[in-house]
Amino acid sequence: MKTKKLLFLGVDTSTGEAIEYAKSKNVYTIVTDFYSPEIKKEKKAADEYWMIDVADFEALKKKCIEEGVTNIYAGNHEFCLEQCKRLCKELGFPFYASDDGWKAARDKVFYKEKCQKVGLLTPKQYYLDENFSDKDLEKIKYPVIVKPSDSSARKGLSIVANQDELLVAYKKALEYSENKKIIVEDYVDGDDIYIGCYVHNKKLILLHFTVDHLGMINGQKRFGFCSNFSKFTNLVNEELFSKYEKLIADLKCENGACMFQCISRDNVIYNMEFSYRLDGIKIWRRVERLIGINELKMMVDLALGERVSDNAFIAKEPQEISLGYVIWSLPGKISKIVGKDELYSRDDAIVISDRFKEGDTVLNVLDMRAMAILVEVFGKTYKDIKEKIIDINKNLHYYDENMNDMLIHRVPDIEKL
Repeated sequence: MKTKKLLFLGVDTSTGEAIEYAKSKNVYTIVTDFYSPEIKKEKKAADEYWMIDVADFEALKKKCIEEGVTNIYAGNHEFCLEQCKRLCKELGFPFYASDDGWKAARDKVFYKEKCQKVGLLTPKQYYLDENFSDKDLEKIKYPVIVKPSDSSARKGLSIVANQDELLVAYKKALEYSENKKIIVEDYVDGDDIYIGCYVHNKKLILLHFTVDHLGMINGQKRFGFCSNFSKFTNLVNEELFSKYEKLIADLKCENGACMFQCISRDNVIYNMEFSYRLDGIKIWRRVERLIGINELKMMVDLALGERVSDNAFIAKEPQEISLGYVIWSLPGKISKIVGKDELYSRDDAIVISDRFKEGDTVLNVLDMRAMAILVEVFGKTYKDIKEKIIDINKNLHYYDENMNDMLIHRVPDIEKL
């Protein structure tokens, strides 16, 4: 008999695999949101689906009680996670995140204060409000970054070089902020670093760290090629990691996937943001292939109130290396896609993120909403991987209504890796 009923709040990049795993454990699965199952096909994969909007808290609470729901899962969508935490608290269900850890993941100012407490470096911050006093403005040394304290995926973020640009960027950031708290800080020009970990019974375990080698694309610096490591190096070493262990202890985190987002300049790491959830671009697929650890399954187990085994963190020795290739799109409407099925069929690559289909419109933006495909390419050497990327570029194309190729194909400079 299926003894547990697991409700999935909304559909995100983790939902399909999470449903499959839950069903393999003989768990009864339910998905809810206001989208039809024709749009969100994961609904058809579950044992049951509801048409209740995740925002309708009272209706969800009532339905959970009526239907005997025993557990609730939300993967990486921020709003769904907020609702999940609230529902779990009211219904007495397990939820993985500590209150301070949760706050640190949603308030960049709070997080940076915690970083400074344990000796982690952060960029210099300037304090402004909408009055823009001359005294405050005179302290700023340009360039600076302006961004909401509570947004993700670079929404509302601007890099500004003077006061006029700052005033415009501040108002833009306010449009993307619910708490209306805006960060203005020194712009650190360097590589983006993502230190991916899992907290297991209060112990912080390193799964990977990724170096995003940013590139100039259409005159703008954007995500480029991502090299990754599953062991300590001169950049992320035991001494630095011990500070993250202190940070996790200070935030009272006991379990769950997390990621420290940083910028590296001249081999110095500056801490920027913290996420306390599964990532949104399926990095767990790459981690599982390289070292055999699947953090998505662990997050489902936590939602089910089950203990994650210590053996789940025994890593295998990688037999290959990989390089993440971010393929950006120009703005416009996609009329035809060529080569995507072939890309999915390759055994030397994993499609990590796939944002668009035929008929979709790519916005004229510089953030993640213009990222068409993120593919992880595997091989024995970077030279081997480079040749595979050249082959992908030759075969994968998104065409607009005038049959112009919208994808920005690039080749990695392997010497710099």
